Amino acid sequence: MGATQSMTNIHVGDGAAQERARYAEIWSREEYRNAHSPGMDNVDRFLRVLEPPRGSRIIDVGCGRGHAGLALAERGMDVWYLDITDAALDHRIDRARFISAAIWDDWADAQCWDYGFCVDVLEHIPPEFVMLSVDRVVKACTVSWLQICHLKDEFGPSLLGEPLHLTVHDHGWWMLRLATIGKITDARDLCGCGLYVMRER
Repeated sequence: MGATQSMTNIHVGDGAAQERARYAEIWSREEYRNAHSPGMDNVDRFLRVLEPPRGSRIIDVGCGRGHAGLALAERGMDVWYLDITDAALDHRIDRARFISAAIWDDWADAQCWDYGFCVDVLEHIPPEFVMLSVDRVVKACTVSWLQICHLKDEFGPSLLGEPLHLTVHDHGWWMLRLATIGKITDARDLCGCGLYVMRER
């Protein structure tokens, strides 16, 4: 199955409608749109650590504005984008390369990307869907680059009156659970977040 075929078969999974509305609302807030981008911080590290060949197929999972994906594309990568809403999507992104889906939805039924790039996204997933979301990424990509925040967020409570980080746990918690889904080939306990590089078993 190619990525373009998957776009025609997208359906809204359980729990997605509420999350889509939440993120459409938060992305409408200037404070959130203009906030620091962890994805952009990861671009150079991703390229340095994994050394993906030019032209590698990468999917920016939970892309938000898509700026990290655009930066990877500028460095010669073949980038696709996935998010639960296109409310923040940069106008420079080709909509034919954007998949509108919840991460836990059935957006890819076969491995079709060389790399999954998922930065500061998984902590936003409702607990009942978080491991399914990891499974979706790991199965769709040869190598998955996951950075996960271990801290509670400030934007949700201050702008929406409710948290955006719904699955908040420390490095050890994530290590144990991620290891049940795939093979962890690199793991780093960073300041306030963890980095996990995974392959399917």
